[in-house]
Amino acid sequence: MTEHVLITGVAGFIGSNLLDFLLENTDWEITGVDNFSSGSPENIAHRIKEKRFRMVEGKCSGLKSIGEYSKIFHLAALPRIQPSFESVTEHIRENVLEGIHLVELMIRDKHFPRLLYSSSSAIYGNPSHFPTKETEPVRCMNPYAFQKYEFEKYLDILSMRYPLDYVHLRYFNPYGPRSYNPSNRFNAYSSVVGIFLHQYREGKKLQITGDGKQSRDFIHVADVVRANLLGAKYPGKLNLAFNIGKGKTLTVLELAKMISNDIEFIPPRDGEAAMTLADVSLAGKSLGWVPELELEDYLKNECRQ
Repeated sequence: MTEHVLITGVAGFIGSNLLDFLLENTDWEITGVDNFSSGSPENIAHRIKEKRFRMVEGKCSGLKSIGEYSKIFHLAALPRIQPSFESVTEHIRENVLEGIHLVELMIRDKHFPRLLYSSSSAIYGNPSHFPTKETEPVRCMNPYAFQKYEFEKYLDILSMRYPLDYVHLRYFNPYGPRSYNPSNRFNAYSSVVGIFLHQYREGKKLQITGDGKQSRDFIHVADVVRANLLGAKYPGKLNLAFNIGKGKTLTVLELAKMISNDIEFIPPRDGEAAMTLADVSLAGKSLGWVPELELEDYLKNECRQ
């Protein structure tokens, strides 16, 4: 019998890439949910007529049941650090309560599909250890990070009473196709890779916040969605968190110079880590996942276009 899965936030950067990947690599029936607050209909327009894909416009809280799904990929969120300081209530609602609605449906219906949760490395703040393991103390530096960790902990605590089946995937700094959406009101806080490529194509200076010495572990979205599928297909219950990063770090200034030397510096932003660098060995041992794609190859291809 063909499985039926749900992707929340299906029209977003990662959600739309996940949709493509699942349609191409599984025989699953897929329902996608998105209210297009940060995602774009253009990201999934090429999939709308797929027989195995059904689109539902709205929020998770509009769902009345999840009984038909064997797996849920929960990506719906407002995924930006700086706006989470400015509209706190909105971010709590979107990043915590919308997901809790899915869990309450599970509890009500006594049906517990595997939940693949898109969490974030932002929960580590400024870690003390590099590469950073999943056991690193949580030091949230902004509301967005706290909201991601809060939902993780709700699942951890509720699993003591209910048979929840979940995987936390803590993404480091994803990049790739559709990472920058000019019509998104939060586009200034998109992946820095996407921002720099957009500025480069527009013939503008690449704008670097602060001195550019902050460094990031960049992971291609194709590796991210592959981690989701491996987590979904794992034969037993995990109820664990996994770092999903490349295991390499690069300063923002170094990244910019790989694209263009036409740069300018703008004021730094509060609440962001000085460095991210993932230890991905646990995902390798448990899921058989290792990152495969290189940032340099992606940039060479994108800068030729």
